[in-house]
Amino acid sequence: MHMNWTYALVGFIVGTCMAYSGVGAGAITTPLLIFLGLGSNTAIGSDLLFALGTKIVAMLTHLQKRTIQFSVLWRLSVGGLPGAIIGVVISAYMKKHLDINQLNEILKIAVAVALLLSATGIILNRRLSSDSAQRTNHVPTAQLALIGFFVGLCVSITSIGAGSLTLPLLLIAAPTVALRRLVGTDLAFAVVVLVPSLIGHWRIGDVNSGIALSLLVGSVPGVFLGTHFVTRLPERWFRSALAGVLVVVALVLLPIIPHAKG
Repeated sequence: MHMNWTYALVGFIVGTCMAYSGVGAGAITTPLLIFLGLGSNTAIGSDLLFALGTKIVAMLTHLQKRTIQFSVLWRLSVGGLPGAIIGVVISAYMKKHLDINQLNEILKIAVAVALLLSATGIILNRRLSSDSAQRTNHVPTAQLALIGFFVGLCVSITSIGAGSLTLPLLLIAAPTVALRRLVGTDLAFAVVVLVPSLIGHWRIGDVNSGIALSLLVGSVPGVFLGTHFVTRLPERWFRSALAGVLVVVALVLLPIIPHAKG
């Protein structure tokens, strides 16, 4: 394993955005790695390892602050774990039965769709600045399990969704839970679905640990910079701009204009 400073720069960008806006690493990392010429499957697998490292650190912080709503977490996990496993099975099947060009195109489309969903979640998510400690009424188990399954499937196939899809969906499904607890629960659930997703992608050979290490090293100063800017720049403008960038990236990844056939 050796340090790749291009990937470290990507990690720095992702760390800054993540600390400043709260948007999940996958929505930014995977498309950047694809644009740098990395195969879609390797970009997804390496991003899963990078994301798991960052989410564990964040989750431990919330665990210490007791801001994880375990009654919501286990319901999400009931659907999230099988969703992540099924996603790995689908990824393995595609890798085995498709040639590399077909696989890249399908994964690019999947990533683009996940980016559009993430951008929608960012735009709709307006409660990030408030944190009123509200009562935690009963949240339907089936609804949370379904959200968990959808996010687990999405994360496992595209590496996107652990941060940018879960929280907006939780805000809809569990509006009576205090925001700080939803954020902590979101991070803990991300770890739950990233572990089986990473194990699966590692077994099918999609993970480049050197790239993930370079991303992690670059993300550390990025997190400090993003944290520094949190109280100095209007976060809502940044999130709107980021949502716009994700939409543009998604449109670039989508094969809207068919390639001419010779």
